[in-house]
Amino acid sequence: MKEYGEIIFVDQLKHFRVVASQIQKTRNDWQKYSSWFSDAQKENYSQLASVYAESLEKYGDEKFGYYAKRIRLRPEFAGKTRADTKHEDREAHISMTHLKGYKFSVTSNGEYGSVRPSELFYCF
Repeated sequence: MKEYGEIIFVDQLKHFRVVASQIQKTRNDWQKYSSWFSDAQKENYSQLASVYAESLEKYGDEKFGYYAKRIRLRPEFAGKTRADTKHEDREAHISMTHLKGYKFSVTSNGEYGSVRPSELFYCF
């Protein structure tokens, strides 16, 4: 005698058929009404580089650099502005004078030097 792991009722079969037909209906509706969107999106995104280049030329390094930094433009779109150069120079020459005269904190358990890294190094 055969043993079956699960009994499937007619209601379950009807439900599976409804779900399957709904998936196909959704796919057809997307094809009919929304398939144009991905092509339009590609076309618009392909023009971003030229729009940003025109904006850089129109508004100059200072204003466009601020805008690019504020909205976090990717480097290939942001270009090399004077504002970026100044910021890179500042980051390259971070002073460590805050460590001068640094002393370990006194602890009750005899472990010295167990201080939080944020107190040891300047964190932005």
